[in-house]
Amino acid sequence: MYVIFGATGQTGSAVADALLEKNQLVRVVLRSDKTAAAWRAKGADVAFADLSDSAAMTNAMRNADAVYAMNPPAYNLANMFAVARGIGERYVTAIKNSGAQKVVLLSSVGSQQASGTGNILTTHILEMLFSDLNIPVAFLRAAAFMENWSSVVKVAAEQGILPSFYTPLERKMPMVCAADIGRAVAQAMTEDWTGKRIIELHGAADYSPNDVAAAFAAALRRDVQAIAVPESEWQATISRFGFSPEAVSSYSEMMRGFNSGHVVFEGGSHVQTIQGQTMIADAVGKLIEAQA
Repeated sequence: MYVIFGATGQTGSAVADALLEKNQLVRVVLRSDKTAAAWRAKGADVAFADLSDSAAMTNAMRNADAVYAMNPPAYNLANMFAVARGIGERYVTAIKNSGAQKVVLLSSVGSQQASGTGNILTTHILEMLFSDLNIPVAFLRAAAFMENWSSVVKVAAEQGILPSFYTPLERKMPMVCAADIGRAVAQAMTEDWTGKRIIELHGAADYSPNDVAAAFAAALRRDVQAIAVPESEWQATISRFGFSPEAVSSYSEMMRGFNSGHVVFEGGSHVQTIQGQTMIADAVGKLIEAQA
């Protein structure tokens, strides 16, 4: 039995779908019954738990051969790091009490760093907490999400520009899509290992903002040029996403970390490196189709 938290989100749903495609027994953990019927129709078992309720989390993990754990974004709250620590502590308690056999935690590029990474500090915190578990644990550190470019689909289509916080515009960096994360997590959950394991998930290739703009141009059949958003405009721009002032500052620190080269994969002989299979052109096509 493979237990999936965050099944209504991008990565959790991708993990559950990938496991169901492998004809595995899957239990999705939901906060409400809104999507329960749809998951049952796919063949999944359903449990209900909020990440504020360690007892319900424990019950959801009963008889789990492996658990997929993730930290949902809390960009609207003042202290996402305290929220992440609380969630991590409840995960650890529930995992210990449930008897779950192993766990795969969704982490992030740069999570080996203890500072200067903005939002990514949340996954660093969870990695530290999960390191105390005495069962096999895998930290799947994913590259930047291709899906994050969905916020600029409209402006690319209407104005022919691709605003980017990433600079310089020609610098290539790892990007991966949620479907590839789902496949990588599903693969890890069905494998056997001992101790702690770090998996760094790159995309099929590295891409620059200019490459992303070219993918939008091809899909939209119009000229699209990447433009760098000046740091002086970051606060106002990010605030429009509904972020708290604290989250705006944290997001800005993360972007500075990417642009300075501080937020990168750790690498090394102790790390397993794998690649996704989705090209940016395919991902952009799906983003445009989803908003059409």
